[in-house]
Amino acid sequence: MNALQHRAPGLRFELRYLPHSPALTELLAGEIDLALGFSAPGDAEQPELDAIDWLEDEYVVISNGQRKRLTMADYLAARHLVVTPWNEKRGVLDLELERLGHTRQVTIKTPSMLSAPFIVAESDLLLAIPRFAAEKFQHAAALKIFELPFKVPAFKVRIYSHKRSGKRGATDWLKAELMTEAQKLLEK
Repeated sequence: MNALQHRAPGLRFELRYLPHSPALTELLAGEIDLALGFSAPGDAEQPELDAIDWLEDEYVVISNGQRKRLTMADYLAARHLVVTPWNEKRGVLDLELERLGHTRQVTIKTPSMLSAPFIVAESDLLLAIPRFAAEKFQHAAALKIFELPFKVPAFKVRIYSHKRSGKRGATDWLKAELMTEAQKLLEK
């Protein structure tokens, strides 16, 4: 944000939390210029929208600082905190576990990532989140980071724009700037 404020001091953002489908609806109606979000398996493609991958990261597991290891057996035996911003029933990890013939014990669901690492640090719960977020939270709470003991698709955040508004020079410039800043973040 700092870099964008210096390169375009008149730039203004209005950040809003919108569930995935309403955000796409507002894009289609021309009420917003860009939406950041992630697509879930089975989401229908919108032919009127452009979508570009913005951030990609691997999932890791965070736990309190006492845990020494995390095997698949440990993961399956543990209780889990899950962040569900859109109150989804199952996420990408649950779908993959199901494919492997397993389930996990979800003890807490929360729509917000902000409290989750602090709950994990003070409990025996596990939380799977993107590595970038885990490393940031590790500075604020006593957490350990472990590799996820099974393979899942990468966490991907996409930039959505309407094909009509996406052709404006300012929208193209902002998308390019966001891509540059995301790359810098992941290189740190």
